[in-house]
Formats: sequence, C-alpha cells, structure tokens
Amino acid sequence: MKEVKIGLIGSGEIAQNFHLPILHRLPNVKVVAIHDKNITKAKLIAEKYDIPYVCETLNDILAIDELDAVDICTSTDAHCDIALAAIAAKKNALIEKPIARNYEEAKMIEDALVGSKCKVMIGTNQRFRYDAKMLKNYVQMGEIGEVFYVQGSWLQQKRGSEWRHQIEKSGGGVLVDLGISLIDSLLWITGFPEVEAVNASMFKHKTKTVEDVCIANVRFKNQSIATLEISWSLFSSRSNFAFNVYGSQGAAKINPLRLFKSDGDVFEPIGNAETLSNITIHRKSFDSEIKHFVNSILGLGPIISTVSEAVQTMRIIDAMYLSAQTNQEIKLS
Repeated sequence: MKEVKIGLIGSGEIAQNFHLPILHRLPNVKVVAIHDKNITKAKLIAEKYDIPYVCETLNDILAIDELDAVDICTSTDAHCDIALAAIAAKKNALIEKPIARNYEEAKMIEDALVGSKCKVMIGTNQRFRYDAKMLKNYVQMGEIGEVFYVQGSWLQQKRGSEWRHQIEKSGGGVLVDLGISLIDSLLWITGFPEVEAVNASMFKHKTKTVEDVCIANVRFKNQSIATLEISWSLFSSRSNFAFNVYGSQGAAKINPLRLFKSDGDVFEPIGNAETLSNITIHRKSFDSEIKHFVNSILGLGPIISTVSEAVQTMRIIDAMYLSAQTNQEIKLS
C-alpha cells in the first residue's frame, strides 16, 4: 500500500496530544515535514518524531512535492489562510475544528474548492466516537421513531490554550470551541434537517472577552427542536459530554450509550456503560478520525466530514452569536 506523506502545520496541544502520536503510529503514514511559528519547538518535535523537514514558512512546507496532505493544527485565526494556500498548492488537507472563525471564512474555503480535486476534511472527532456512530444508526434505522427533540451538553471545568480566550484568534468562546461539536453532532445524527431559527443566551463568568457559557435552542423546518448547553464554567463533578435524542417510539442516549423503547425495553451494548471511560472514547475517536482521513487520501472511502457541512455549522454559530447580541431569535430559512 502507498505511504501517505503528511506535513504538520502547527504543533500545539491538539497536535502533540492527538494528531502527531496517531500519525506516527500508522504503518502507511510518514510525517515528512513540520511548520510552526515557534521554530525551536518545531525542531524539538521533529527530532523526537524523526521528521526530516523543518520549514520556517508556510510556502516552504507547501512547496514540498512529495507531500500528499497537510494537517492543520494551528489556532483558528490561521485556518482560512492556510487552507486557501494548501488548496492553491493542490494539497489535500485535514483541518482541525473549527474550520474557521466564522461563516465568511468558512465560505471562502468552500468556494476555493470549486473545480479543485483536493480532498479537505474537517476534524470533527465526535462523529468518530463508537457510541455516536451507534446512536446515529439507531436514528437512521427508525428504532426510536420520528425524532422531535434533541438535547446536547458539553461541560468542561478547565480549558487550556490562552488563545481560545482571544476573540481575534478563536472567533469566539465556548460556543465555537465545544459547541461546534454539539451542533455538528446534532446535524449529522439527525440527517442534516434544515434549520429554521435559533436563539441563544451567553454569559461570561470566568472570562472577559469571550463567553464561557452558552444555552441555545434550534428550531428545524420539520418541527423538531434542540437544546444545547455548553460551558467552561458550569459546576459539574467532571467533564461531561452527553447527547440525547427523543423520538415518537423511544429515545437513544450517550454517554453512556443506551436505547430506550416505548414498550419499556432498554438496550445497552455489551461492554458499554462505565467500562469505557469518556476519556478513552474521546481518544479513540481521534484515532478513527485520522485513519479515515488517511484512507480517503488513499481512495478507500469518501470524506464524511466535509467543508460544505462545516459551512452549515458556522452559519448556525454566527446566527447564535447574533441572537445573543440582539436578544432575539434569528431566522435562517
């Protein structure tokens, strides 16, 4: 099988904790180049992982002919410019979520792909959780009937990386950090129904420039609704990711994964419950995500987390920020 050669752009927390170790373990992948504004850090990482090229500029790494793809793990403010440059250089790309700071930047990436043969995937690792995939299957197979209500929450007590609190770098606070995963999961699991309107309230408890709590509601044209709770500061005993889908004939929930039927039956996959920690499920989701991207480069399957889908998500997020600013419901249809 062909060896996929990848260039890593950005070497912060997400790159060092997830992307790079996973890429290094894959037998058919070679990270051949790294670029980071902190050249000293890039050199140290290159030495640790035996990466042959340390590139001082973005143009340098994109000029490497043997490169099959780039893995973009920078702060969000750089995503758009790097993605546009990669597409212009005819390089495939994996962009760590969010795709960009806002809808406008995301749309620029989508427009740049028109007529291009580049494969660009967004790193929505929550889609690759084993329990999320089973939950989606329950919904698609009609196990819970017609979906009418979805409730999602992600509560974290701590969040690193100071740039996430700088709106010019991140594009926003907890909504664009954690909320983007909930919105993507909501759309993906329910089959991307058309959104009619959103409203949101946001709060700043431990932050000054960006929100650390967001409570949002989504109305769909098919009459279903969703409620999302996202926070860096809501008090909880532990970091908690949960997603519950309610239908006319039952409900399906994670975390842990359970299926409730209207006749009273409850199904719980063997080996589920508390036997797999949320941390383990989270880490394995990155494994599956990055393997999928590599396989798509090899032509073994389609991209399943596309730029067009990410553009839809960013449009909803922009509308939620506008709703919070104006204290009004924002219609999207």
